[in-house]
Amino acid sequence: MADDNEQRLTDGVSVDAIKAFLADLKRQFPDTHNEMTTADACKQLVVPRTHGASCAYVDLLRKQSPESVGKATVFVSHAWRYKIADVLNVLLEFAEEQATKDDSKPVFFWFDLFMNNQNANVTANLPQEWWSTTFKESIANIGRVLLVLMPWQDPVPLTRAWCLWEIFCGISNEGTEVDIRLPNSEQQALEGAICENYKAVTDTLVRVQAERAEAFNPHDKDMIFNAIESWAGGFGAVNQAVKDQLRAWCLDNAEAAVEGMQARGEDDTEVFAALCSQVGLVLREFGEHNKAREYFEKAKAIYVETLGEKHPSTADAYINLGLTYDDKGDFDQAIDLYQKAKQIQAETLGNNHPGTAAVCSSLGNAYYAKGKYDKAIAYYQEDLAITSEALGEKHPSAAQTYSNIGNVYYAQGEYDSAIKQYEKAMEINLEALGEKHPGTANTHNNIGNVYFGKGEYDRAIEHFEKARKVYVETLGEKHPTTAIAYKGIGNALSSKGEHDTAIEYYAAAKAIRLETLGPTHPDTAESFSDFGNAHSEIGEYGVAIDHLEAAKEIHLQTLGEEHPTTAYTFNNLAAAYDDMGEYSKAMKYYERARAIKAAVLGEKHSSMASTCTGLGNLYSKMGKHAEAIQCFEKAKEIQVATLGEVHPTTALTLESIGAEFAEQGRMDRARVFFEQALDAFTATLGPDHPHTRAAEEELRQARRGNGAHDWGEEDEVRQHRGLQQPAQSMAGWLQKRRRWRGSFHACWVFLEAGTHLVYSKGPEETARQRRIPLSTVRSAELARDGKDLRVACRGRTFVFRQHECSNAALTDWCSAIQAALSSNPNQTV
Repeated sequence: MADDNEQRLTDGVSVDAIKAFLADLKRQFPDTHNEMTTADACKQLVVPRTHGASCAYVDLLRKQSPESVGKATVFVSHAWRYKIADVLNVLLEFAEEQATKDDSKPVFFWFDLFMNNQNANVTANLPQEWWSTTFKESIANIGRVLLVLMPWQDPVPLTRAWCLWEIFCGISNEGTEVDIRLPNSEQQALEGAICENYKAVTDTLVRVQAERAEAFNPHDKDMIFNAIESWAGGFGAVNQAVKDQLRAWCLDNAEAAVEGMQARGEDDTEVFAALCSQVGLVLREFGEHNKAREYFEKAKAIYVETLGEKHPSTADAYINLGLTYDDKGDFDQAIDLYQKAKQIQAETLGNNHPGTAAVCSSLGNAYYAKGKYDKAIAYYQEDLAITSEALGEKHPSAAQTYSNIGNVYYAQGEYDSAIKQYEKAMEINLEALGEKHPGTANTHNNIGNVYFGKGEYDRAIEHFEKARKVYVETLGEKHPTTAIAYKGIGNALSSKGEHDTAIEYYAAAKAIRLETLGPTHPDTAESFSDFGNAHSEIGEYGVAIDHLEAAKEIHLQTLGEEHPTTAYTFNNLAAAYDDMGEYSKAMKYYERARAIKAAVLGEKHSSMASTCTGLGNLYSKMGKHAEAIQCFEKAKEIQVATLGEVHPTTALTLESIGAEFAEQGRMDRARVFFEQALDAFTATLGPDHPHTRAAEEELRQARRGNGAHDWGEEDEVRQHRGLQQPAQSMAGWLQKRRRWRGSFHACWVFLEAGTHLVYSKGPEETARQRRIPLSTVRSAELARDGKDLRVACRGRTFVFRQHECSNAALTDWCSAIQAALSSNPNQTV
């Protein structure tokens, strides 16, 4: 019996045997055979034929016609709820196709209906390791898996544990080919869907979730789930592998539909142009921007030839082409194409048509990406006017336009104006779509971004969490949009200094995007960047660099080097190497980022300022303060032109310039910039924001260093004491992280009379001591297995590490600070 079991893992049945069984089914059930499922065929034909001998159907074939059984060459994966005739016809079509190849060999199918003894539960007594060893090795020996998929819009195999495990075993075996096939009727339906609604095709891939799969036999399900969890790297690995395979299959089918029409000589028709447009949209959805552009170009050429330049379909082709240039960062080319489309739409549809409004929105998006905010708002306002007239003021499209306007205000730092726009969008979405709708969740996400920008991180998390819950309920946990909410929460937690928890959310976003979009999608690269940046924050530079390099490679592959997003990745790599103290590498990446932005966006683009700021910080750490000031001045010039003088980002740069002058001992100049920064922070963020309080401290220190007499009350007390250094309950050398993602540097730290934590360049340095009032400290705790001491204040977390000259362990410092906090009567938390 062991030999029989082994044969059933390796043997298969011939094409003639499949034909004979199908003919037998028609004879036995002439009226119902076309509607019978595999389960029906098993119960009504296979079991009655094999019950007496209690054997598998293949055993009967082996006795009756030995030539019908041979070494399996194809493993068939299918669901038993399918119509058996459809499944068998797919096998015959596949075999016929294989026979036309030059190196064709006889095909023998491992088909479970025939190969397993249907009179007994053949898997009931199999040990757990059989699933992840013998079964997997059997598929590898066969060398090919044929997945019969239907219905295409909600494939049953993607919900069956057995099928998902079979697919994964095929994908994960190097050298094993996996073919996905549909019955002819389903293939035609798929091609029709690609022509009419490409989103329906791409959304199919999101529904693969192995952990939700079912099996007729609960025992089988348990065994398969255990195998997935223990061997295959978990459900995430299975989901990602299956979706990658389906993604490739979907793209192949989309392109094959075009090739089919070309082969039939139908490539000069409007229908062909429409198909090219939809295939282009599918390719763009999967990040294949260059291929998408080729199909949009084909569509445009045919529309111009058959319909003329002045036709709405031609305008749509220009819009689609514009999107691909948008994707690649060529915003000027995109704008030219959108302008052509707008002119055509206005002439053919009228100025007050939704189509004209849509192209206005695209123009607004392009100008927004260029940092031309006034033009962006002008086009969004035109879009809003047309939409309100054509569709009504309470239409979801109007809500989207309000959100777009809010995005511009957010980018300009006009947070209150942004919130007003988002609240208008929220009002419309709640009325038109309801609370539990992705559109409403998008607005929560936008509002969360504003509160994040304002430094109100808890309120930001509240809105991100609302968005996340709605996304999970309406779209599912494993959906690209859900990943956006996880990213937002991660950003807020990171800014709060809760880096370990932030990493968990970034990891969730990364896992979702890997599964749903694949490992080479730009959004996946964004998650790699977030994950890498977070690890850089906690000093885990190896992990950080690995992920940032991965993001860089994806962007180079999908977007090319001359793209703003690629420049952003170079910026992140530069910051990580900066943190590590590898200044030459950091300089190289900053310069590459600057060159790309200058070429693609121009020297005056708002994003150029971030690279100049990074370079300024780098020069500062290298002790080149004059060069640092030049970079910060360049950043300030750009920010004043694009964001205005009274903007939080401009204020940060003003503060950096002040700090450089302070480092040079030029306190008079430092004070001017600190005052400007403080005024801007107060006006935009309010007096209690962490940035505002930090600027106040910088200004206070500058005034002290300048010999001014307008010190605060705290300084007057110190003056009356003759600037005598108080008794120190704890003192010594530590390493402290600089602000704004800075590297660690040595400093002398001491606890002052249980009221302040003080740090400076050395024990004799008194002029530029920095003092953290313990009354503002929320907590002091060790992190990263005791490697970091984190002192959390309102709005900022100070990070210290052991220094080679430290005379006390971080645990001693932590205990001392905690003791001081517990005994401090002014402690607020």
